[in-house]
Amino acid sequence: MRGDYLGSSFRLERAVTRIGRGADAELRLENDDEASRLHAKIERYETPTGHFQYWLTDLCSTNGTQLNGIPLVPGQPVLLQDGDKFSIGRHILKFTFLDDIDEEFHRRITELITHDDLTGLLSRKSFILEMKREMARSNRYGHPFGLLMMDIDHFKRVNDTYGHLVGSQVLHEVAAVIRETLRDSDIAGRYGGEEYIALLPETDRNRAQEAAERIRQAIERTPFTASLSNPHYKLRLTISIGVASYPEDATDINTLIEHADQAMYTAKRRGRNLVQTTRQGRSSHPTPPSVPLPPPLPCREAHPAAEVERFTIEQPQPVVLDDQESKPAGSLS
Repeated sequence: MRGDYLGSSFRLERAVTRIGRGADAELRLENDDEASRLHAKIERYETPTGHFQYWLTDLCSTNGTQLNGIPLVPGQPVLLQDGDKFSIGRHILKFTFLDDIDEEFHRRITELITHDDLTGLLSRKSFILEMKREMARSNRYGHPFGLLMMDIDHFKRVNDTYGHLVGSQVLHEVAAVIRETLRDSDIAGRYGGEEYIALLPETDRNRAQEAAERIRQAIERTPFTASLSNPHYKLRLTISIGVASYPEDATDINTLIEHADQAMYTAKRRGRNLVQTTRQGRSSHPTPPSVPLPPPLPCREAHPAAEVERFTIEQPQPVVLDDQESKPAGSLS
């Protein structure tokens, strides 16, 4: 209900779930300095009737645990009731029973709160929150992380040429390529408009640049929707990417984002379809395109209505492609 995991839910499926900021806590409040390493625990017991009971115990924490505003006696378990609220450090959690339908509804609401509806990536606000968590983790364990700022080249021409419905579909498809190219541990978000942002945990500058180049190449070779009525009508796009590294480039969120953003606009000024790092000087050679953009493919006779327009090098290039019942479980929110 309050804290870093606002809107999230945690299913209580273990016999014992420990809560705290330590690495061995099953429900980890990593950035909460007011929580003890192992602050409290929830134990699950099955009754003779086949139902589950959940008992909350404060583990002699430094700042204590409050249940519905009343401090718990350390070491003394208290039975949780549906709707109970308890505070640990800066977090307030709500205990509730959810059946499968309720849980799916709650999951969808959480997704709507935290994710961009068009692209399915994290919203800007949620991404910044993830950056704060990763920055705290990086400071604690001494790991760097990379930050990528990405912008589709000449995206306005897509909207002007094909319309905003196609433009929205292209934004969705570009997001899918970015998500598929990144590792499962990486975090991607929509920063605004046609700009995307990605956080690469435990990744130094060189590896972040390599990841950015993989994304650039993937965007370059992927055909994107140019018509909602003709699935064979596709267009080619490119993307410019700026790379910054924490803590080498900056030690606060806004400055780090600014560095990545500046590097991205440097890539734009130097010809687009490039990866640019913050420490890459003007005299250094930017990352070259892997291969030149493929020319538009001729229309097949089976689709005579599909036309291939001619574009300048700065415009998107279209091509035509060939066909080729469970018991309710306790959870925290």
